[in-house]
Amino acid sequence: MRFPDQTPVMTSTCHHCGLPLPPGPPITLEPGPLAFCCIGCKTAYRLIHEAGLAEYYQRRNPGLSGLRPETPAEAALRALDDPEFQKLHVRQRDGLHEIHLFLEGIHCAACVWLNERILAGLPGVHQAQVNFATHRALVVWDPTRLKLSELVAAVARIGYRAEPYNPDRNELLHRRRHRDLLLRLAVAGFGAGNVMLIAVALHAGAWQGMTDDLRNFFRWVSLVVATPVVFYSGGIFLRGAFNGLRLGRLTMDLPIALGALVTYGHSAIATLLHGPEVYFDTVTAFLFTLLVGRLLESAARARAAAATERLRSLTPRTATVIRADRETTVPLREVQVGDRVLVRPGETMPVDGEIRSGTTTVDQAMLTGESRPVTLGPGQTVAAGTTNLDGAVELHTLRVGEGTTAAHILRLVEAAQNRRPPIQSLADRMAARFVGTILLLALASALVWLWLDPSRALENSVALLIITCPCALGLATPAAMVTATGAAARLGIIFKDGAVLERLASIGRMALDKTGTLTEGEPQVLALHPAPGVSETELLATAAALERHSEHPLGRAIFRRGRTLLDPQAPPWDQVRNHPGQGLEGQQGNMVVRVGRREFVTEGLQDCPHPPAGDATLVGCRAGGRLLGWFTLGDALRADAPAAVAALRGLGLTVDLLSGDQPSAVAQAAAAVGIDGQRAGLLPADKEAIIGQWQTAGQRVAMVGDGINDAPALARADVAFAVANATGLSTATAHVVLLNRRLGLVPAAVALARRTLAIIHQNFLFSIVYNLVAIPMALTGHVSPLGAAVAMPLSSLAVVLNALRLNRFREEWIPPHGHPLPAAAHCPAVESGGIDRSGLGPAPGAVRRLGGSGPSDSLRG
Repeated sequence: MRFPDQTPVMTSTCHHCGLPLPPGPPITLEPGPLAFCCIGCKTAYRLIHEAGLAEYYQRRNPGLSGLRPETPAEAALRALDDPEFQKLHVRQRDGLHEIHLFLEGIHCAACVWLNERILAGLPGVHQAQVNFATHRALVVWDPTRLKLSELVAAVARIGYRAEPYNPDRNELLHRRRHRDLLLRLAVAGFGAGNVMLIAVALHAGAWQGMTDDLRNFFRWVSLVVATPVVFYSGGIFLRGAFNGLRLGRLTMDLPIALGALVTYGHSAIATLLHGPEVYFDTVTAFLFTLLVGRLLESAARARAAAATERLRSLTPRTATVIRADRETTVPLREVQVGDRVLVRPGETMPVDGEIRSGTTTVDQAMLTGESRPVTLGPGQTVAAGTTNLDGAVELHTLRVGEGTTAAHILRLVEAAQNRRPPIQSLADRMAARFVGTILLLALASALVWLWLDPSRALENSVALLIITCPCALGLATPAAMVTATGAAARLGIIFKDGAVLERLASIGRMALDKTGTLTEGEPQVLALHPAPGVSETELLATAAALERHSEHPLGRAIFRRGRTLLDPQAPPWDQVRNHPGQGLEGQQGNMVVRVGRREFVTEGLQDCPHPPAGDATLVGCRAGGRLLGWFTLGDALRADAPAAVAALRGLGLTVDLLSGDQPSAVAQAAAAVGIDGQRAGLLPADKEAIIGQWQTAGQRVAMVGDGINDAPALARADVAFAVANATGLSTATAHVVLLNRRLGLVPAAVALARRTLAIIHQNFLFSIVYNLVAIPMALTGHVSPLGAAVAMPLSSLAVVLNALRLNRFREEWIPPHGHPLPAAAHCPAVESGGIDRSGLGPAPGAVRRLGGSGPSDSLRG
């Protein structure tokens, strides 16, 4: 929808009743503004228009001055400022408003530059960025200084169409744009084909003889056929050039428009004055070819942005809610936090929620990149956009709409696509100056050829105007960035900033935290040591049955390991008691079971088997008067950690382990995964200082962490990674967020960044070489206008297709989940002074992380 400039229509009379306005401030209605004598007239005016009866004002007494109905464009503008409308499309951010606008009419880098300059120049606009690949503008503005309707109207005044981005509407607009291009292409194809046939007859007549009347007739037919081709099919180029000139800007449409108009004008004059040559075949053919190129380029750009659109389409449009014990299907926008939502097998989770009833397997691949489905039950959370595979579940809604995890991920991806890396800013500055240079070269070419050979001056100058194109230069970076961020999102890698890709590609050193990064970050059962005459199954089933009542991390670890062995028909537990710092005790039937510290479980027993030696955390289990055995618990390494470290080293990176744990635990973890450089016993400030030392020595450093203690080091690093389930502070500090727990995503991100930068460099090299070859050839007359029309769109298409190769990036750098570990690949927990071995709670007076030691371990990793 086009929105014309609004002009004030304030008068001294009421716009409804026509009576004089009373003294004092008028009662107004936007846009306009329109003035009324009272609230009643204002309300009546609005009701008449909302009822579609605006013609009433046109039919009433024309003597009443100042009366005019609200136009559809004015109504559309007014709707943009409606609070209910803005709830759907505008995000609030620190007192500012943020919106994504879809811009119609963007054709080249100069269009992007022009829209950004106009938007950024409006009062109250804090940020304006236009993405060439997606034709979307991100605008942040102060609503107290500027209305959304004024912002959209400013874009309309320079000849572009802007409206709030809507995925469904975007698909409709894309199809409409595609149909419009096809129609223009059909007209151009019909005209070019017929004019070229006539040109064949004219050329044959020049050789074999043709009467003047017949030659003039053919020229007039060519003029009639070529006119709609130039002014309708080529109208998109003419309009873009005119809008730019009106604002004093040189757009990339200008050389094309000049070439078409000069060629058409020369031929029309030659037809009227019976001149020697006409070039209607040339102008129609190169406009047809340019439109073919634009159609192919548009399709390629749509493919480049398809990954982001898939993220947006993850959530369904409707949800089944349970209200008053009745199932009702409602639009997703009507679901509220706290609603009960039913999700059947095969359906997509519509909201972020907690499972209240039912157990199912959930496919999270589209959201996190994790290919293995996970089984979830009551008390566990699911994310909107994941797929329910095999069981009906009832959810308690936690987050909806823009608050969901899927929406947050999408905002991060879009932010990365909109922020320009330095390499793109350089390209944009070059493209902005390129058009003026080409116009000067075309003028010089015309003057030189008028002196050398006047018959070739027009053709060679037009060829130069057409063949030179900064579009490939302007597309080199955004096409690659959009494709790369989309490919990364499919794998579960979110780049918060487009510039991160450029920095990550030059990283030479990778620092890893241990707890929660190299390791699982939570205790696990590493080994079972049953007493003589006791099976592992009996030991595990008995302990797990009691520990299901525990909330302690060690107790939950035992329960997780043995939950499949529990007998649902077993008698209930009685008198389950927590002995702080000791363990858990319960009675099942006539048997009393204890799980916990050595002293707790062996109390009163004679000739107990000795527990296994070592530094790992031990938990014992006793049933009645018999010791069943021992559990060894520790923080196990991630299954893919050794392969991930090997991949990082294969990329030529120096890998270091920075941890606050005790030296023995850090050394064991480093040896298990193949890291040579290690630092133990570090405080958060120590990690930050070490990274600073490496940077001072000229190295680019990336850091991978997950805890609050890692935040200072993450902030100092050139590129910071936050692994899945990291703390909020680490995620906020990080430049790259990993959506699943595969450590192999870290080398995958590095490999993707390097490949992306390589493709950007290839695109730049191609663009520069293309123009270095094309300009001299056009200047020297070795390229016809038709040849130039073929070459110009192909250059842009080649750049986009080269960027699309990033869509083939798969998980070849990501080690498969479940890569085998060495036998000793775990990190022993601290001795019993720091971790309670009861499985029930921290030891008295101690607050420590698994794997830590010393009084400062609550701040260490």
